[in-house]
Amino acid sequence: MTEDTYWPTPRGTYEERRQLYLDYCAVQSPGGRTGFFSQIARLELGQAVDERPFREALDYLYSNSDCNDFTMGGLLRILYQYRESPHISRELIADIEKAVLWFKYWWDEPNPDKRCYWTENHQIIFHADELLAGQLFPDAIFENDGKDGQYHIDHALHYIRRWLDFRIRFGISEWLSNNYFEEDLLALVNLHDFAQQPDIRHQAKLLIDTLMFEMALHTYRGVMGCSHGRTYPRLIKGARGEDASNTAKLMFGMGMYNSPNMMGTMVLATSAYRCPEVIVQIAADLDTPRLFRERHSLNIDDAYLYGLSYDNLDDCHLYWSIQDFLHPTIVNLSERLGKTYHIRQHEDFQGNFKKLFQGQIDQHGRIINPHMDCHAMTEVHIQTYRTGDYLLSSAQDYRSGSPGYQQHPWQATLGIDAMVFTNHPGADDEHSRPNFWAGNSILPRVVQKENVLVALHRIPHDDPFPFSHAYFPKAAFDDIVERGGWVFGRKDDGYIAIYAGPDYQWLADRHDEAHPINELRASSPHHAWVVEMGRAAQWGTFAAFVDAIARASLTIRVDDLNIHYDSPSQGPIEFSWDGLLWIMGREVLLHNYPRFDNPYCQAEFGARQYTIQHGDRLHTLDFDAGVLVEST
Repeated sequence: MTEDTYWPTPRGTYEERRQLYLDYCAVQSPGGRTGFFSQIARLELGQAVDERPFREALDYLYSNSDCNDFTMGGLLRILYQYRESPHISRELIADIEKAVLWFKYWWDEPNPDKRCYWTENHQIIFHADELLAGQLFPDAIFENDGKDGQYHIDHALHYIRRWLDFRIRFGISEWLSNNYFEEDLLALVNLHDFAQQPDIRHQAKLLIDTLMFEMALHTYRGVMGCSHGRTYPRLIKGARGEDASNTAKLMFGMGMYNSPNMMGTMVLATSAYRCPEVIVQIAADLDTPRLFRERHSLNIDDAYLYGLSYDNLDDCHLYWSIQDFLHPTIVNLSERLGKTYHIRQHEDFQGNFKKLFQGQIDQHGRIINPHMDCHAMTEVHIQTYRTGDYLLSSAQDYRSGSPGYQQHPWQATLGIDAMVFTNHPGADDEHSRPNFWAGNSILPRVVQKENVLVALHRIPHDDPFPFSHAYFPKAAFDDIVERGGWVFGRKDDGYIAIYAGPDYQWLADRHDEAHPINELRASSPHHAWVVEMGRAAQWGTFAAFVDAIARASLTIRVDDLNIHYDSPSQGPIEFSWDGLLWIMGREVLLHNYPRFDNPYCQAEFGARQYTIQHGDRLHTLDFDAGVLVEST
């Protein structure tokens, strides 16, 4: 077994995979704010560290630049696990300890800065950092605010317990993110390993289990190829650079080690935490097609139903973790929180999006669409259909027509390189948010029924990018067929058909050397993309699949994006921009999913206990119990 190869099927024991990851990381020495995570592998293996990455990380930390809370999380782990190691110098340990006492741990401390505190992952990392720092130095005076360590313990515990409670009740707002899960894991594993409070350790452990369960459901052969609340181009244009693939390989034996300083994977590899075997089995359960439905986050309109306030600054932490700053019910609260603590807001806050609300009032006398904050990751209803040959996943009817940010509404995955999705570009680069491939300037209306999906893009003609396009890397597929406006692809025994219309174009991508012909561009601003997935076990040959889809009746009325499609597998489908989804003459509900609805777990939204089962194995997660109940 080699360290950095892609494994499409389960291999090795956990200890073998853990050893491979540590060996892979230990021979590398990247720099920057988190390059020193590779040196944690050396310490775990009993090898001397290279101090250069630590010095670069300390320089970054003292610059007080954004994301230095990630740096602090790794440095604290060094102090807790390897403080007495003979393989790291006493001078370096002393310098790390000095940095811990210097650091600013939350926005209510003196000295305003320009760091991002408010997103879901940053919140728990800052709070975990503060707790662990206070525990190390309970009697010491911290330099930035002049408070002692016990104060910081108490301060952190207040916010940690609120953050954990929100995630237990509402799930993760940065839903199924193939990079931000790694950052959540940094904080949760540190809490699981080092928090002195039994309730914190217990709930952190169960939330790690929950993240592993969600990864197991939505990972296809080591690729987290599902819808995401936030993502980036390198994570969705194939998975060879995907962050989550590292953790998938470590935990499930499928995936790829591609980074020696992956924060979540490294802390897992050096932790006492072990993924429950039932979850490992679920990740590998590819013999039978499975449908997974689940719900994350909440709408700001509904917050009062859960006992939350629109004028409490602590509750504003939740709204900001959802990244909804501008909803009319909380816009004044957001302004108050920002002014109270001199917090840097998104550049949009006082600009375009507030003007959009005022424009609605001027035109209609009231706000008719409160969903104008592009960053928001409000209530989402996920459907994922997984077989042994492909995975199709979407956020059902999610904020359709509203401004977008990094949300990734849908994706079809057939392999580590073979994946397809559509978006409406927000920029002509791969760095903006949204950009050419990741996120949407205007969110589409997407619906899915198992193996069939419809994505409607409605874009103004005067938009800077008056088109939608599909990422479809031709070279990643074994066969490509084009017929009657449909483009068909085969990867091994998995098949995909996507209707691109009569006038689509194949275009080269200047950003992608590995798969240069990967853009399938629609010809008009208003466009309906229809997707149907198939497999050899269902259709036999690829040719039979192509013939059946190509012969199927499909009509699209462009003005209201009204479609009628006689799917060979699902039957007649009717859908439009403003209409309901009808299949076989029956309405298909797109919202109000439970927290989990799948063959392994049934749990209502807001539940604080649920059981995961596969075969004879059971794993019960009771967030309010003192101990975990598990049986086999």
